[in-house]
Amino acid sequence: MTVVGINYAPESTGIAPYTTAMARALRDAGALVRVVTGVPHYPQWEVTDPRYRSGRRWHENVDGIDVLRVAHHVPPTADLGGRARMEATFLRNALPAVRGSGADAVVAVTPSLAGLAAGVLGSRGAPLGVVVQDLTGAGAGESGTTGRAAARAITSGELWGLRRARLVGVIAPRFGELLVEAGVDADRVVDVPNFTHITASTATRDEARQVLGWSTDEVIALHTGNMGMKQGLEVLVDAGRLAGEDGGCVRVVLVGDGNQRDRLVQLAHGLARVTILEPLDDERYGLALAAADVLLLNEKPGVREMSLPSKLTSYVATGRPIVAAVEPGGISHALLTQHGAAELVGAGDAAGVLAAVHRVSSDPARAGALVAAGSRMGAALWSAPAAEARYRAFVARLLDA
Repeated sequence: MTVVGINYAPESTGIAPYTTAMARALRDAGALVRVVTGVPHYPQWEVTDPRYRSGRRWHENVDGIDVLRVAHHVPPTADLGGRARMEATFLRNALPAVRGSGADAVVAVTPSLAGLAAGVLGSRGAPLGVVVQDLTGAGAGESGTTGRAAARAITSGELWGLRRARLVGVIAPRFGELLVEAGVDADRVVDVPNFTHITASTATRDEARQVLGWSTDEVIALHTGNMGMKQGLEVLVDAGRLAGEDGGCVRVVLVGDGNQRDRLVQLAHGLARVTILEPLDDERYGLALAAADVLLLNEKPGVREMSLPSKLTSYVATGRPIVAAVEPGGISHALLTQHGAAELVGAGDAAGVLAAVHRVSSDPARAGALVAAGSRMGAALWSAPAAEARYRAFVARLLDA
């Protein structure tokens, strides 16, 4: 079978870990798996590995899986024009590979519309399944990267592909509800939640800080992952500015990369209580989570339906409380409210974020309750064995449909 999507290992954040795990689960079930994917570029939005800076196709065997990487444009700024060119070049190069694979089934992973289109146009009568990690059209509109007309056009193209799929897997039930409302057959929608893909560090807070060189005298509020428009991380920089003004000991630490990183560095210039770090390897990432007093989830005001942040699957495995500044009524807000798994703040409220960090870090009972709720949520929704079983069941149903 063929899996097509623009993100795959060695990318270690965002969608890639889940697509990689799906391919491995299918391999372990005895399937002959080919992955058609792009060149590693996320979240830096840059091709840092010199192997992929020239050429058009790279055949690799990764953990017993046939991986075909195809060249595509990587925009220095992930605006509408840059993304459109990336999608167009990936589709141009991925479609012949999918069409010529002769697979018994094809699974496309979105939000890459090019991956979706390559699946629809290249499956050649083989059953097509789609795993929806984000809603592309909603993301374009809610993140502010496009105007309403462009967002509607993107949504139209997205729905065109999804309506042609035999099965549509969604990582959050609300995605399924929205797609059914938009005309996707409810009988074809299947829940395939993501999973916790990190191993939590066993280091204590102070042990982790000693390794990382972080002070043990500060309250560290940590955000990790993509630094894009939908995260709205200027709010956290502003919270760090307020932390400096109130004379307290809170430090806001942002770890990661993305198309807004340079802007955030500029905004944080001269702020004593804000630290912005490059992405960390797996070991140091686990240590950073262990070193935190509070983990931050932040979404731009207006972000409601476009995505469920993948960082949540890592956060709940760490034994640290979560403070979430999210839009009331949105997917993230609904999930966290249902499970009581975060101290909630309105999106865009920097002062509220700082106040919530103070509340949680100074109240061990409240922090413990949030950690316990997050652990229960993770166990119920995001265990790796359950996710692997869901991937196998999804493909089995796709083949039997």
